[in-house]
Amino acid sequence: MQAGALTVQVHHSPSPLPTPSGRVLVYELAVRNFDGACARIVDVRASSQGQLLRRYQASAIAPNTLAYDAGMTPLPNPAPGRSRMHPVDVPAGGGAVIYFFLSLDNNLPLPGTLHHEVDSTACSDTATARRTAMSEDAVSRAAPVMVGLPFRGTGWVSGDSANDFGTHRRTLIPVRDGAGQILVGQFHAPERYAIDWVKVDADGHRAIGPLDRNASYLAWGEEIIAVADGAIAGIRDGMDEGTPPHNPPDPSVETAGGNYIMQDIGGGHFAFYAHLQPGSLRVRAGEFVRRGQVIARLGNSGNSSEAHLHFHVSNGADPLMSEGVPYVFERYELTGQANGFNEANGLFDDLSAQAPSPKFALMPASYAVLNAEVTVGGPAGWAFPILYPNH
Repeated sequence: MQAGALTVQVHHSPSPLPTPSGRVLVYELAVRNFDGACARIVDVRASSQGQLLRRYQASAIAPNTLAYDAGMTPLPNPAPGRSRMHPVDVPAGGGAVIYFFLSLDNNLPLPGTLHHEVDSTACSDTATARRTAMSEDAVSRAAPVMVGLPFRGTGWVSGDSANDFGTHRRTLIPVRDGAGQILVGQFHAPERYAIDWVKVDADGHRAIGPLDRNASYLAWGEEIIAVADGAIAGIRDGMDEGTPPHNPPDPSVETAGGNYIMQDIGGGHFAFYAHLQPGSLRVRAGEFVRRGQVIARLGNSGNSSEAHLHFHVSNGADPLMSEGVPYVFERYELTGQANGFNEANGLFDDLSAQAPSPKFALMPASYAVLNAEVTVGGPAGWAFPILYPNH
């Protein structure tokens, strides 16, 4: 819906994602400015049945918003100032993407719809007259996709899992027409629920040895296994690995995933495994593989600063032109929490350990440390330990 010429609507209908701290909704609100003048966003609200769920005002607006011009070129957010309201200005013909991460009360029913309001003024420090654009957006009842973990072993860290300010969920891929021209206001968010998996030892080391050698990283060379049964929808092999701990120069969107495997896991869903070792892929396009089958080895190809596995699930076979969808891991064992990623010494500066705790049908928190094999306790009917079989 619109107020004047400002329109707002949810980009992709969200569905609940189960996490250890409760259900969350992860989505983007798309704003377009069809007016002939600049519009300044001054207040953003999300509610359901009259209950306010989240509000961005003053300094909270800019960190949760990406504005772009009429050519869909991203605009830098204003620098924080002591007395300014940190406004986000949307130029004429341009738009903005407002990011939401809503925590839901597990004891309350899932909202059927979300009500959004975006207040704006003219782009002037003296403007006070507001106009409000509103939208009513449905919440999907779709269940998250259930998968196994894409590896075996212990000490895996779920880097940049679904969270408020992660890089993955803010990676937007513009849609282009047949002539290659960007369609302003249209985009995909394939990495909305992506995770970068690295591996650590008991002391929090991600690497042991020279940090400019891929072989120093504990994750490098680990076997990657299929998370579900399904046919291989596409692969890329032959890209060289980079030299850690730096990203390659001049990376492109098209080559960012490096060597990868895209697997059709059924129900219109596709699993994406990226940054694989060149020459390590054990599958070919069209081949049917079973859950737990080794499909490649983890590497450092593409836009990657060190050996890690980028993994996500999407609704299309194209790694870029698809939408990331919620998924959960059938089971894992939580053993700790990492923080303070340090590229200079191969350590996590802050790592806390805990007694192993089995988790079921959840997406782990960002930088959780876990084991792929559950060895303690579980729901009735489960047998432990559980290992993914080789086929």
